[in-house]
Amino acid sequence: VATLAIPGITEDHSLRLTDIRRPEHLPAGAEFVKADLLEADDETLKSLLEGIETVVHSSYIPSGDRDVYSLLPPQIDRFNAEMKNIVTAQRIYRGAYDAGVRRVVIVSSNHAADWYEHAEIHERLREMVFPTDYPLADNFYGWSKASYELLAFPYACGTFGRRMEMVSLRIGSPYPINVAQYEPGAQMPDSSLSRPSGAAGFKRALGAYLSDRDCASLFRSAVNIGQISGSNGVPWSVAYGISDNTRAFWSLDSARRELGYAPQDDSEVIYSEDVRRILSLDSAPGRLG
Repeated sequence: VATLAIPGITEDHSLRLTDIRRPEHLPAGAEFVKADLLEADDETLKSLLEGIETVVHSSYIPSGDRDVYSLLPPQIDRFNAEMKNIVTAQRIYRGAYDAGVRRVVIVSSNHAADWYEHAEIHERLREMVFPTDYPLADNFYGWSKASYELLAFPYACGTFGRRMEMVSLRIGSPYPINVAQYEPGAQMPDSSLSRPSGAAGFKRALGAYLSDRDCASLFRSAVNIGQISGSNGVPWSVAYGISDNTRAFWSLDSARRELGYAPQDDSEVIYSEDVRRILSLDSAPGRLG
């Protein structure tokens, strides 16, 4: 996600990048500081954040051996790894606050509220999930992302002495759709979480899609928007990050209204030939399911 975000912000801003290892290629003019954000001492963090106006926090310690859907380790055994991610987020928020950073943009995930998708969207009990819905996840990965978002709220309130603008981006699926796995008779990879297969899975993938261009645009909007007004004057915002998809089931209301996000792509158009071919065989009517 960070790799896709950088083209959206590098034209307007000088970048100081950090990771546990130096990447092969850096954007022209970007500064790189090697750091482990969980283990680094306070002085290292202070130096890293000094003079920074906006932080984009996308660091993550994987809790699954592949991704959130992987079978190992079992979902119930992922708490400790995800707790480390919450501690890392707190270190960044506190360090940013102390350094006078104006805004923190947090890479959250649609999984922060994925219980609604698993239990209601695919069961046709609701059509849309909104950023204002109470964040409910049925796994520790989503719980940790929701925790990032809620952890950001006290920093935005001004309780600690000043208000720091906090923006959480619930990223959808920032990958090309692997159409082959939704073909009739195709086998979906084994998953530790509920997700549809076949035509229903293809509909879900179309709704969750985030193109490279729109991902860059989303981060450009989150970084460049003049002010985060939020609700009741609290500069705290949660927004979904998907393209302008016909089959969207996550609302872009706050992304458009609060960040000025204007996505350009629609998976229904990009994958139109596959839509006609695969969904013409679908016996279940409807935008999803």
